[in-house]
Amino acid sequence: MKLSIAAALLLSYSACGQTWEPGNFSDGTKLVDPVTGGTLHLSNGLQAVAVGNSGQPVILADDSEASAYHPNCDGGASFPQEDGGHIYVSNSEWGDYPDDLSGGVYALTFDGENKLQKYQQILSGTAKNCHGGETPWGTWISCEETRDDGRCWQVDPTGAKEPARTFLTGQTMDGSNAGESFGNWEAFAWDADDNKGYVTNDDYPNNPGFSDEPSYSYQGAIVRFSPDETALACLAAESDADKWCAVESGTVDYLKITPSESGTGGTFEWVSDKNDANPELYAGSEGAHVENGIFTFSTIVDRYLFQLDLAAGTYTRSAVPFSFEPDNLRLLGDVVYLCSDGDDNPGDAVWRWDDTGASRVFYEVGHSYPAGVDFTADKMSMFVSLYGDATYRITRTDGLAFDAEPKSINYEVNGGIADGKTHEEIADDVNAVNASIEADATTTASSEAASAEESAPADEETSTSESTPVETSSAVNNMAAGTVIGILTGTLML
Repeated sequence: MKLSIAAALLLSYSACGQTWEPGNFSDGTKLVDPVTGGTLHLSNGLQAVAVGNSGQPVILADDSEASAYHPNCDGGASFPQEDGGHIYVSNSEWGDYPDDLSGGVYALTFDGENKLQKYQQILSGTAKNCHGGETPWGTWISCEETRDDGRCWQVDPTGAKEPARTFLTGQTMDGSNAGESFGNWEAFAWDADDNKGYVTNDDYPNNPGFSDEPSYSYQGAIVRFSPDETALACLAAESDADKWCAVESGTVDYLKITPSESGTGGTFEWVSDKNDANPELYAGSEGAHVENGIFTFSTIVDRYLFQLDLAAGTYTRSAVPFSFEPDNLRLLGDVVYLCSDGDDNPGDAVWRWDDTGASRVFYEVGHSYPAGVDFTADKMSMFVSLYGDATYRITRTDGLAFDAEPKSINYEVNGGIADGKTHEEIADDVNAVNASIEADATTTASSEAASAEESAPADEETSTSESTPVETSSAVNNMAAGTVIGILTGTLML
């Protein structure tokens, strides 16, 4: 087989030009948020640009200003468009029922050159829109985490079609039985092989956050939605626009698990009576993903990652590789990208977790936790939000996709996704990571204090030292239209 010169160069570059090293932060690359002062520390071989800072006008490719970026940016997903571009949708976990319906969903529209063309709200009149998930027909399911009033809404990423309620959690389409089917609805995933939907529920029996309300044994039960004949007929429609009704009628049942003696796995079943579910064994379920017959979700109370083999009726359970709560997640092949949620504590990260171990993609100091991690269809860009602060587009400096092999991987925590390791078994690795974060946060605080003492009025005109590997979000925004590809010691802007 003969290769063109371009193809040969690409193969050679792909084989020897990798720069990304998950878990390795020796280059010291970080972004400073111009609003909050928080820093985003990137693993070697990555670069990032802030595409929206909460409360600040969104700057479009033509330098015009759109409206201010939404507060509490949370779950999100990327949707490919026919023109080669993509839309990143982002929930706003804001407001509260019944009086403050100021949450919703927003959309950032990019063209085929990653230039930001539009920012708009595509769902309004809702509250505490937490996470959600994509459907195969190109819509976003946005889930409200409001217990007594929460619903899951179907939303058009382009904003062309009006949003609609769904029956995914057993609520009637008019919402009249919301209180009967309540839940802190979190994330959604669709099994395209079996045509079923799954919704996680960030609640659990005797939740101290609701100590003044009655507690029920089924609180926090994960829901499985099965479309009825009418909904299945919708799925068979030729047009994606005609498939919306696929999530508007059907039946729901609930997850019941039976752990093995080892506690690292077991069996499961779906029960029609929610009182027969046992959510206390998977309390506070969060991120969700279904692929190749495996339903993956995380839990915040005991901090585990569950993987359910939907055909075999078995599951594995492994301790997450950090001391914070797990949150949103996304899979690329067999690799889990998992967000940690330590609220305002430094060190929250997106972790890359495979069959060998886990490594940080990035971590934060002075920001809030990451959420809404997803990838563009070509896997060239990762989108992620730092809750309440900003949304970022992250790319590899070698110009390769995120599912391409990294240059190397520094496994900071040993133990694969399905190894069934306990928190005790990985404690030494986790503690070592925590110690490095604490040291970094202390150093950052000391540096900021020293800078404040030395500052003078003349310093306002002083630029960042060229020897410091720091880029501010505003400076990086100027390169939003390009993709940087590092080739050997040179840099090419496309």
